[in-house]
Parts: sequence; C-alpha cells; structure tokens
Amino acid sequence: MSEAAIMAIFGLLASVVVIIVASVMAITNPYTAMFPAEAEPAHDIAIGIGIPVALSSIVFSYSGSVVYPHVEASMKKPKQWPNVVYSAMGFCAVCYLLIGVAGYWAYGDLVVSPVLDSIPTGAAATASKILITLHVMIAAPIMLLSFYLEVEKMWNITPERLGKKREFTVRLVYRSVVVGVVCAISLAIPYFSDFLGLISSIACVTMYAILPIICYLKLYGHRVAPWYEKIWMVVVLVIGVVASIWGSVDAIKSLIRDTKG
Repeated sequence: MSEAAIMAIFGLLASVVVIIVASVMAITNPYTAMFPAEAEPAHDIAIGIGIPVALSSIVFSYSGSVVYPHVEASMKKPKQWPNVVYSAMGFCAVCYLLIGVAGYWAYGDLVVSPVLDSIPTGAAATASKILITLHVMIAAPIMLLSFYLEVEKMWNITPERLGKKREFTVRLVYRSVVVGVVCAISLAIPYFSDFLGLISSIACVTMYAILPIICYLKLYGHRVAPWYEKIWMVVVLVIGVVASIWGSVDAIKSLIRDTKG
C-alpha cells in the first residue's frame, strides 16, 4: 500500500492543479470572449437525454471505493476511517462541481470532453494536459490494486516464501503484464468510449451503488440500520438501478449507431 499512497498523493496534487487551472481559464476566457462574433452558447437547466450516461459517469467517478477495504486495513487508526471517507468524498464532490459548473457556465452546450479541449491553448492548457495524462497513467494501477492483492494472496506471493528480491521481481513482472493486457484490450476494442460507457453502466453502477447495500443488509440485516439510513439505502438503490438500466440502454444505442456508421 505504500506505493499506492505515493501514487495517490501525486494524483491528488495533479488533479487539484488541473482543476484550478481549467476552472480559472474557463471563467476568465468564456466562449463569448474567445469568439465574440459568434452566438452565445445555450445553457439548459437539465438535459434529459444525458441523464443516464451522467449518472453512470458520476458513479464511475467515485469508483475508487474498490480499494477502500485495503486502505482501511492499512490505517494505523482504522476507527478514523468514517471521517476519512466523509472528508474524501466531500472534497471530490467539491472538485467535480467546481470544474463542472465553471466549464458549463463558460462554454454551455459547446463544451467538449475533456473540458481541457475547450479552454484556450497555451502553456497552461498544455501543462494541464501533461499533468492529467501522467495522473491517469499513475492512477490506473491503483484501480487494479484490489485485483493485484487478491491474486497475489491466492498465489502466495510473499517475501517470506520468495524472499524480498524475488518477491519484488515477481510482483513487478506480474503487475506489468496485467497493465499491458488492460492496455491491449482498450486498444483492440472498437468504439472503446461507448463500450466503456456500457461497462460503466452495468458493472460500475452495480458494484458501487447496488452490491454494497445488498452485502450490508446480508451481513447485518435491516433491523440494525436506523430509519434514516434505510431511506438513504432505498434512494441509492433506486438511483443505481435506474442508472444501470437507463445507461446500458443508451450505451447500447450508441454502439449500434457506431457500427452502422
């Protein structure tokens, strides 16, 4: 977990810098200032057709929960875990809202994904793109950490059995192979963006919004949770089911459009 902590710190700093730069650039250089001769972009309170993908993306943006059990287990004071989770999730929500509101306010329906392609080109935009690229490359293995640890535990890849040098070499080779396979799959699958939206709608929403509540109720029963937690569970389950079904249908439609050209 020590390596994951270092990567997480870099990812945090990179994300904060990129969010601040992109938000400031969007606010100081809105579309009307960049293209004064063109019509002002439209702004909608809500876009119904984008709700399913948005819900799936929102759930996916909190998918770091896959490594939470390992993080909690490695803490010196695990009892402080609830405070850590509340603080982390709150901070993430503020960051997402900041860049989302700034980008949509500045560019409206003409904003593109990623938002860094909407802000004016220059040193700041280039530096932000480099940082976010490094962040993605470094943070990606963190999402595989749970898989790594479970397989290494199953194969008994430990310093006690292999020795420190051999254990490090085996871990390095094994984890590098896994990352290579993941990259190869992402490159080989056509229309990967829409395919990822389908996977996000089915797997991520189920894993992060539905299964945790089902497992909690299976382990502790519904009588343990107070009434307000039960209400919150129902809300999360309903949102999760709607996001999964609606997002899957929308992603499948996109894939069909892609294949038909």
